[in-house]
Amino acid sequence: MAAPASEPGEKAISGTGVDASGTMLGRLLVILSRYREASIAVVAVVLVVYFQIGSAGGFLTSQFQSVVLRDTSRLGLIAVAEVLLMITGEIDLSLSSTFSVAPYMMVLMSIAWGVPLWIGALVGIAIGILIGAVNGIITVRFRVPSLITTVGTLFFVQGIVVSVYNSQPIIAPVEEPFNAIFGENLSDPAQSMWSLLGVTAFTPILWAILIVAGIALMLNRTAFGLHTVATGSNLVGAREIGIRTDRIKVYNFMIAGGCAAFAGILNTAQFASADPQAGSPFLTLQAIAAAVIGGTSLMGGSGTVVGALIGAFVVASLNNGLVMVGAQATVSDVYLGAAIVAAMILNVQVDRLRVRRRK
Repeated sequence: MAAPASEPGEKAISGTGVDASGTMLGRLLVILSRYREASIAVVAVVLVVYFQIGSAGGFLTSQFQSVVLRDTSRLGLIAVAEVLLMITGEIDLSLSSTFSVAPYMMVLMSIAWGVPLWIGALVGIAIGILIGAVNGIITVRFRVPSLITTVGTLFFVQGIVVSVYNSQPIIAPVEEPFNAIFGENLSDPAQSMWSLLGVTAFTPILWAILIVAGIALMLNRTAFGLHTVATGSNLVGAREIGIRTDRIKVYNFMIAGGCAAFAGILNTAQFASADPQAGSPFLTLQAIAAAVIGGTSLMGGSGTVVGALIGAFVVASLNNGLVMVGAQATVSDVYLGAAIVAAMILNVQVDRLRVRRRK
């Protein structure tokens, strides 16, 4: 009895060796199933085309992209921090408070004691790492679920920040070249983006790309990265082969805290103001959404920081592009939620294709 005919590209995807490269659909499915970041990259391209057309060419201007990429860097660094933890099977909801407290302390130290901003920035990052260490130790030592641990830390740290200076934003001093290096925009709309001053409008995203590249190399090329993935893939098995899984988790909490602190410092350098309310819990939720739609599993054991950065770009594009094409600000969350669900459905389908290719 003859076997039923397969759809074009199905045999190549299922791993039987039949070449599907003759069809565009087959090639696309193979690429999507091979690269975890590919599906969200497709979504990003579609959004860029849509917003570029809907805004009559205004979306891809250097002035508007400096805003989108600034938001991408902020969300992306926190999303990358969440990826590290989600790979190990944990999560951190307190990163938004770390995002607020680090630059706030940096500016307070500069105003009250005359400490240079770069020293204050190092102290702020150290505070973020310390908060991460506390979260990690409580989680692994006392076996408190990280969701509960970090919710408590979120309110604790945020309460400290809003009470230090009566919940008021503080104008940050300008110290060159610190501000230019970490996000101050010295250019004007007529300035070429390829000039030295024009590049300052994009320094936040350049820092984000640099950090993402470093973490990607760490995850894929170092023993620590392999141990991180092993911890999330099979906790018991990782312990049996000698991996100190508790220590791995604590270290990743610390890295996540440092990333969130650095994101807050970039944000303050960009706006020359430290706002205790800058890191709302909504910021963390958006970062988690960026990580998930970027291809990171909520079950642990797999994730991609590159995908998280692309996911952050998608979220930032939606936040800014919808307003540009005339959508009401009150319904922007509706579009954002629908886009997140659609991207997740696409990710699930791509994961199924990936499993079929392995059979």
